[in-house]
Amino acid sequence: MVASFGSGPRCTPRRTVENTQRIAAPRHAGIAREAVTLHVDGVPQEVEVVRQERFLGGTQAYWVCSRCGALRSHLYVVAGALACRVCHQLKSSRVPPVVARAARLRRRLGAQPGLLSPLPRKPRHWSPVYYQRLVGELIAAEGVIREMLGGTIRALERRKGRLHGPR
Repeated sequence: MVASFGSGPRCTPRRTVENTQRIAAPRHAGIAREAVTLHVDGVPQEVEVVRQERFLGGTQAYWVCSRCGALRSHLYVVAGALACRVCHQLKSSRVPPVVARAARLRRRLGAQPGLLSPLPRKPRHWSPVYYQRLVGELIAAEGVIREMLGGTIRALERRKGRLHGPR
């Protein structure tokens, strides 16, 4: 039997760093190595904390992953288990750098987020050269985003043609 879109077992949403409960870095104290008991879903779990000297003075605290033994700044809770992102095989759903760059430029210019939102006038205290440079960088970044979106649309149209045939 040929499978099509939507048939087969249900897909579970991908676990990412952004949508998983995270235990932040441990608090700084004077002890070099200690054990801390954390209650995860009502179950006590003992986690080790290691503090290392920093180059310019002070200390940095790290968790010791209970599975792999690596020093980590954050631990994650998945199904009641406490471990690092590598052990839980968590991915990151980061946005492409060009999208982040365009958002940063829009924020700096004082514009609303989004590709089609208008740009405000140049503030009086800005030089025209600076304003034009920022607008030029924004146009270039949004041009790259436009090409990325165009490629995605073309791929979806090709897929639609294969699934449904010519209409």
